[in-house]
Amino acid sequence: MGKIYTDEGWVNWDYILDQEASFISVVGARGVGKTYGIFKKLTKEGKKFIYLRRLKSQLDQCGKPEGNPFKKINDDTGRDIKPFPSGGIISFKETDKTGPLVAVGVALSVVANIRGIDFSDYDYIVFDEFIASAGERPIKNEFSAFLNFYETVNRNRELEGKEAVKCIMLGNANTLINPYFSAWHFMQTAVRMITGGQMVWRSADKTRMTILLLQSPISEQKKGTALYQNATDDFIEMALDNAFRTDETKIKSEPLKEYIHLVSVGEIGIYKHKSERKYFVSGTQAKEPYYDSFGIGLKMFQQDYYMLRVHYMVSKNVWFESFEVEVIFRELFDLR
Repeated sequence: MGKIYTDEGWVNWDYILDQEASFISVVGARGVGKTYGIFKKLTKEGKKFIYLRRLKSQLDQCGKPEGNPFKKINDDTGRDIKPFPSGGIISFKETDKTGPLVAVGVALSVVANIRGIDFSDYDYIVFDEFIASAGERPIKNEFSAFLNFYETVNRNRELEGKEAVKCIMLGNANTLINPYFSAWHFMQTAVRMITGGQMVWRSADKTRMTILLLQSPISEQKKGTALYQNATDDFIEMALDNAFRTDETKIKSEPLKEYIHLVSVGEIGIYKHKSERKYFVSGTQAKEPYYDSFGIGLKMFQQDYYMLRVHYMVSKNVWFESFEVEVIFRELFDLR
């Protein structure tokens, strides 16, 4: 844990950026130095970066003086980094339009429509709030749009003997359900990390790394503040502890040969017993019917299979292969 946090308790970006992974997701409580820390480090070292947001409306807010993401950096360091919106992007420059370029802001939802931008001299992407909050609109084929944008920036760098662009993905602990965890089949791993207190995970090929900011010293300090003393338990657990809990578990081993596949969604498969009125949720899936676990796919699943929620909550005849798949099932139906 000492490597993840500085001696003062903030996120240790010196350590994180020294890792070889190209995609580093950092997920955890608000206010522990995720965005501020990476901004401060990159600007101090004079490294230009791409500031990526999911939606254009979010990016537009960053183009206003009151929404300038560099505002606290300016206050703390005496710099004067300002946003200059133009042509669907935002140029963040020192002092005025003719000043040095610090970063460029783009929105994933519209980046495919932007033409004529050369990203060849950008080595970092900072993807802020990549996990959508409740109520945020989905982006069609979001994960594909993200990969396409990364490819646009990265190009053939590795073939030319250069290091790949490093994409830093910052997220608050809103939910496990997001296009990135789903496409990378990471949701069950995330649950195991949370329940086991594991803060760092690396993919076998070392291209991806996920850091869960558990046991944050700053979060512990914030539990004594007025906001958190008057917040609900759910808010505290979401914002401070990355807690995705279940109140009552029904874990058992069942032979799938006694069941018929009903539907698969995301990383789980849901099965109906051939003769008894019960259901079993497993990590084993079938191809059809299949629903994505985010966006319109998730909404369709929730509508088409609403009775599964009733069976779970009321009839209590839904069983699970593991704690991990139960947590995912609950997330899919927003049962927190």
